[in-house]
Amino acid sequence: MKGEFVLGIDAGTSVVKSVVFDLEGKEIALSRRRVSIETPKPGWAEQDMEKVWQMVKETIAESIARANISPSSIAAIGVAGQGDGCRLLDKDFKPVRPSVLWLDGRAGEIVTRWEKEGLNEENFKISGSAVFSGAAAAVIKWLELNEPESLRKARYFLYAKDWIKFKLTGKICTDPSDASRAPIDLEKISYSDKLFNLFGISRYRSIFPEIVYSGKIIGETTRKVAEECGLRVGIPVTSGMIDVVATPLGLGVLQDGQAYSIIGTTCFNAVLSSGIIFEPLGVGMNLAYAFPGKFIRAMPSMAGTPNLDWFVDNFCTQEKEEGEDFLYKIIEDKIKNIPIGSEGIIYHPYINPGGERAPFVRPSAKAQFFGIGLRHTRWHLLRAVYEGVALSMLDCFKHIPVEISEVRLSGGGAKSSFWSQIFSDAIGKTVKVPATSELGALGAAVMAGVAAGLYPGIREATDRLVKFSHIYEPDINNHKKYLEIYNVYKKIYESLWDSWDERYNLVRG
Repeated sequence: MKGEFVLGIDAGTSVVKSVVFDLEGKEIALSRRRVSIETPKPGWAEQDMEKVWQMVKETIAESIARANISPSSIAAIGVAGQGDGCRLLDKDFKPVRPSVLWLDGRAGEIVTRWEKEGLNEENFKISGSAVFSGAAAAVIKWLELNEPESLRKARYFLYAKDWIKFKLTGKICTDPSDASRAPIDLEKISYSDKLFNLFGISRYRSIFPEIVYSGKIIGETTRKVAEECGLRVGIPVTSGMIDVVATPLGLGVLQDGQAYSIIGTTCFNAVLSSGIIFEPLGVGMNLAYAFPGKFIRAMPSMAGTPNLDWFVDNFCTQEKEEGEDFLYKIIEDKIKNIPIGSEGIIYHPYINPGGERAPFVRPSAKAQFFGIGLRHTRWHLLRAVYEGVALSMLDCFKHIPVEISEVRLSGGGAKSSFWSQIFSDAIGKTVKVPATSELGALGAAVMAGVAAGLYPGIREATDRLVKFSHIYEPDINNHKKYLEIYNVYKKIYESLWDSWDERYNLVRG
């Protein structure tokens, strides 16, 4: 018996989730835990690796219990997780220090120096990706200069989902999608000695793990983890993917030119291609897809929903008290009749500690409102936040030299019909929202199901599992207005690059 269910695990930035799916893609049970992001210093973003694993264990056990199924009915496990950052294990396979996350900004000065020295452009020609402050090369260089004892202890470098895989199986490896963010020759899907030398981190090349195809079974659940999580011993676990590659698989993105956006902690905008797209040079990233011969050309801006979270936390206290369950309906009712463009207010959503990485690289970038007048209310500001993230999406897609016909939308932002329509109007394209919200876990489950022989192939699996619940068509007149606003939006941020750097120097001092 092959089993009737697949377990998908998504170790995200702020939430870890375990989802039990049946073979038709129906979500049988979901368990989630919020994982705290520690900020011991301004601009830093870290997590306790053991706490993350504890949350994963709890969600696995809870999802199995909620599904009310036998552990023997789980046919396979797929794992996805946040990308970039740095997780180090010592010789005893214990974390050397807290993980440094992708949104960490401590290496900003290093990235700025590399940019000025032309290293980023040279790296991009080989790896297809820009280096930003939360990328592995930058974090390791920062550790070498500021915390060398951590690197002296380190024997293994891991990405988020690789840590979970190790705890499940005892095996250490990564996959092509996560490895795409390392110093790598992307065409060869192999680490690049030239790039390790370029960044001055060649002495740490040996700690990077073996690269194993996303759909390959790399090990099985151990007796220890089976006892701790309520699983059975010997469940196959696949190599897995970075979450932003698992998600399009869960969206059924299989054809060249298909586009998608993830409106979550980041605002990840991407298109599928059969080849690496190097234009524009030095900005964004290319990622190996979940199966060989396909690549994701991405423009991932640093912050999506955190912009909205920040505003609500600071300016909507009364509305939160009125009803947490209906909060977003309450605030969206307040702003739905404010005209497009928020009556002259433009918001730039660069609220992340690490600045911005797409469609430009600026570690010092910061969010701002432009055009506030006496007649404006907080609701004008709030609508500007919604629109600012949408303009960021438009900005990103305009910098990818591929014509797209539609965008498949996922992430927390996709739950809002109001926001989804703004996205459609801003980019001028059809927006499709899937029926399943846990796309990272579903994508990981698709690969695990194929690996376990539950489906004959990826296309057959996605045809069976992927369904859409909402479709939004753009209002052409609204789109024309957003294009006019976008022209101003872009001129403003381009004029602020030097000022952002000056501000950074003031704050640092």
